[in-house]
Amino acid sequence: MDQSLLSDNISLEKFNELLSRYDSLIESISSAKGAKPGQKSLLELDHFRYHDAVTQFSDKAKRPMTLDEVKTLVDWKLRHGKFRPTLMKLVSSNDEELVERTIQEAVEDYRVNLDAPKALDVIAKLRGIGPATASLLLSVYDPTGVIFFSDEAFYWLCCNGQKSPIKYNAKEYKELGAVAQALVKRLGVAALDIEKVAYVLMKEEISEATPGNKKAVSTSDVKLAQVDSSKKQAKRKTGISAEPSDHQMAVMAVDFLSLSDPDPIPLSDRFAKIKRNLIACNEKAVADSFYRLLGHLRKEADRIAAAGSDIIPTINYLDIHDPSKVAVFRDALKKRGVGIIRRVVPPNVALSWKEETQEYLRHNPPVKGIPAHDPQLYELFWSPGQVRARADSRLLEVQRFVMNIWHPGNESALVSSNHPVAYADRIRVRRPGDTSLSSTPHIDNGSVERWEPDGYGRAGTYAKIFQGRWEEYDPWDSSTRLGVTSDLYNGAGSCSMFRMFQGWLSLSSILPGAGSLQACPMLQLTTAYLLLRPFFSPRFKSGPNFLHENNWNLHVAQNSVIQGAVPGCGIQELSEALHPHLRLDKTMVPIPRVDPGDYVLWHPDTVHAADAINAGMVDSSVLYVPACPLTQTNALYLARQRKAFLLGDPAPDFSESGHARARGEREYMGRPGVQDVNDAGGEEGLRSMGLLPWDEKRGTDAVERELLRQANGILFPDRFDMMGRRGTKRGGL
Repeated sequence: MDQSLLSDNISLEKFNELLSRYDSLIESISSAKGAKPGQKSLLELDHFRYHDAVTQFSDKAKRPMTLDEVKTLVDWKLRHGKFRPTLMKLVSSNDEELVERTIQEAVEDYRVNLDAPKALDVIAKLRGIGPATASLLLSVYDPTGVIFFSDEAFYWLCCNGQKSPIKYNAKEYKELGAVAQALVKRLGVAALDIEKVAYVLMKEEISEATPGNKKAVSTSDVKLAQVDSSKKQAKRKTGISAEPSDHQMAVMAVDFLSLSDPDPIPLSDRFAKIKRNLIACNEKAVADSFYRLLGHLRKEADRIAAAGSDIIPTINYLDIHDPSKVAVFRDALKKRGVGIIRRVVPPNVALSWKEETQEYLRHNPPVKGIPAHDPQLYELFWSPGQVRARADSRLLEVQRFVMNIWHPGNESALVSSNHPVAYADRIRVRRPGDTSLSSTPHIDNGSVERWEPDGYGRAGTYAKIFQGRWEEYDPWDSSTRLGVTSDLYNGAGSCSMFRMFQGWLSLSSILPGAGSLQACPMLQLTTAYLLLRPFFSPRFKSGPNFLHENNWNLHVAQNSVIQGAVPGCGIQELSEALHPHLRLDKTMVPIPRVDPGDYVLWHPDTVHAADAINAGMVDSSVLYVPACPLTQTNALYLARQRKAFLLGDPAPDFSESGHARARGEREYMGRPGVQDVNDAGGEEGLRSMGLLPWDEKRGTDAVERELLRQANGILFPDRFDMMGRRGTKRGGL
């Protein structure tokens, strides 16, 4: 960078000239990036950040900043600078009242003491908020004195205009703040304007260094990649160095991709050691298996792209006892990991459950939900419609039907798919045009836990994959799920039950794109790729050979990066940039149209997402009803859930989320009780809710009988001794 442009030397005239170029630069970047349907453009977000937010909060505003406003500023930060795929999820998981209270406390202290680092420490207590994001939030309250910790500002003010590694810690922010204040005093400018000038300088510096269209890969890059793949390569320590065929080269020339600066979040050094230990002594086998996997993924992505939604298996409820139709459906469900069972309950029954729930909402105090200002995903658990659906014999029959696809690899494993248990979840009524309930591709049930020895490693769930034998990995082995700890960090949104299937029952007609579900229907392949991806990196980040096996090397010394995973996040995120071989633009397909009474189910490791917008003309309404087997852990949770049901409290997994009302539904009119469960589902419905013991003698074998005995001991300790001695029988609940 020209020495005259450095912060110590820049003149006020030059500063103002650069500042005047900011608006046109943002407009051009916004136009080039575009925006997805229902998403604000960068230009709109920039107006909010520098005008609306500053206007609302800089003048001693009494109104606290809301979580939605925080998310809008974070959205601007991600689109304006480097995109971090997991950050928004972390920020969104904060309790709304806690956000308002924390920021207000920090701002009030800052206005008294003018100690920005101290205020940032307070704000950074929120989930997903580090010093950089905290400085953004504080800066709208004092745009003159507080500078946002942006990469561009740090490079310009602290690194002489050169890109250097940034740790984003408090020490670096103090350095940035001191230099910014010196410039504020010397030129009489605002910190807000310094940010803009830094952005112009650094963006234009990059543009001058790489002339032409940055989106297009230069000819020299293409030639470099082609020359590299055509010359003789030294053999890797890990094996394969075969050259691509002419046909493969032609295919790759069409599928011209690049790794566009995904900027995965480095984790602590402990994770580098975990990665090394996972594949120790199996490096060559793991590398060879990864290259085999890439070939399978390429073929499967093309197959899915050609089939679209038709690849999702469906079966009618009336056909689940037809052996020929069941065989076809089961085979497809095992491969795809997602399926639909049609008309599990008649449409009029499903609609009546929805109407009962809406009536329950109308006659009781307002229920919190998401989004806070206009709830559509309700923190509601015990409405008549929800309770009837969970106990319904047809839903329980279907849950048994699909759960029997699972099998225990260990015959002594205490798990029974013959005895479904209820998991109380929420209800969603997503209105037309809504964008707040969208989600990007992800997997629930943990994040870094999939690699951690104390997470999924405890049960050896993915051992075959880390041994380089992903073809032998069985996603449907229930015994490797029983010892799993999927929430090592007490993350938001975690599920305490083992769900063999996540799922929802449709309460309305939902077309693809109208607030429905998207899924990546290649279960075994996506799981293997997701787990192996952190061990490999591309030699060249762009070019026609980008996706080819020869371009990807196993790290000799593993780093701490696990793409899309963050401790405490609760979910594993996936994206085209971080997981390019999955070809999510082709393989994330919408499920077919569903109608009231249709049951959508997916494996807990299935990659899925919610539509970005409900583009339909009517609401998209679903009742979340997973399929959970009987296990010891599930019985323990069921005991807690039963207490919540009887008291009208929020379901245990949601009771400390901050979203549910403190007293839940205790005083709600029309809240169902035990008799309502009995009326809806009889003895089977009562057992699924932990309200009636199981008959141990009806176990199919000794292992199942032992599980029933233990579950009875957990749920009814006064009637069934855990050591096998029966107590005095008393009346049922």
